[in-house]
Amino acid sequence: MAENSLFPRKSDIFKGSTLDIRDSLARVSLDTLYQVTFSFGKSRIWLENLGNHDAPGKKRTQGTDFKRKMSLLCTQAEIPGTSFTTDLAVGHHQGIQESFPNLRNFPPLNLTFYCDADMVILEVLERWMSYINPIMTRKRDYSAYSRFNYPEDYKEILHVTKFERDSFVEKKGSYQSSLAHYEFVNVWPTDLTSMRVAYGEPNVLQCSVQFAYDRFFSSFDGLEGQVPVNTATGLINSNDAVEGGYTFSKGNLQTTGQLVRADNAQYGDTFPPGSF
Repeated sequence: MAENSLFPRKSDIFKGSTLDIRDSLARVSLDTLYQVTFSFGKSRIWLENLGNHDAPGKKRTQGTDFKRKMSLLCTQAEIPGTSFTTDLAVGHHQGIQESFPNLRNFPPLNLTFYCDADMVILEVLERWMSYINPIMTRKRDYSAYSRFNYPEDYKEILHVTKFERDSFVEKKGSYQSSLAHYEFVNVWPTDLTSMRVAYGEPNVLQCSVQFAYDRFFSSFDGLEGQVPVNTATGLINSNDAVEGGYTFSKGNLQTTGQLVRADNAQYGDTFPPGSF
């Protein structure tokens, strides 16, 4: 496209060889290649400490086997979206209006699971929700009331990884697709939908769960141990140097001045002079 041209010229439309177009269209992402991973770092609190130490499923949900089962039987997941709530600034003198973001929204995460015959997945989900609001006691006192537990005891971390067929190919000279990682922070279930059972044609029982979370982080480089950081010059890794030779690491983010420089490198100079 010409540098001084506002619109693409006729010669710029579909510019390129047939091979270039073929190579671009030949490698598309498939929606069947993904993995959902649950950290469940706090499961010992909400899964085993419901006040009922003789729970029948306690032994079945110990260890990490139930996490693997939930990962394998997650038949449907979502790559998250996001949106902004905007404010409108009207310039009556100029006769124009502009919109600006004032809040970022993260929609709920929806997952669907095949139910195993032992009902371990369903038990884990129900016990998770029961810990948030433990209305069921061992004595089943129907007149009892309860309070909600503290969020730091039941909010978890969840990962969704999108990969391709050649993402794990290690053959020399072969192309290897990158991984797309999504980390959901402070996840907790908000809605466990009812499951219909009926006589007739048998089908695999499925349960759908909606999760709320605070935010998500994404990485598209597929490199372990590096955190993607947005800067004014583009997306870099946490191990890379940024403007002014400053690097992001736990060791050098210590003083207020260093934190300000790190913020400026990511978001620009958002503080007025003399603030620090």
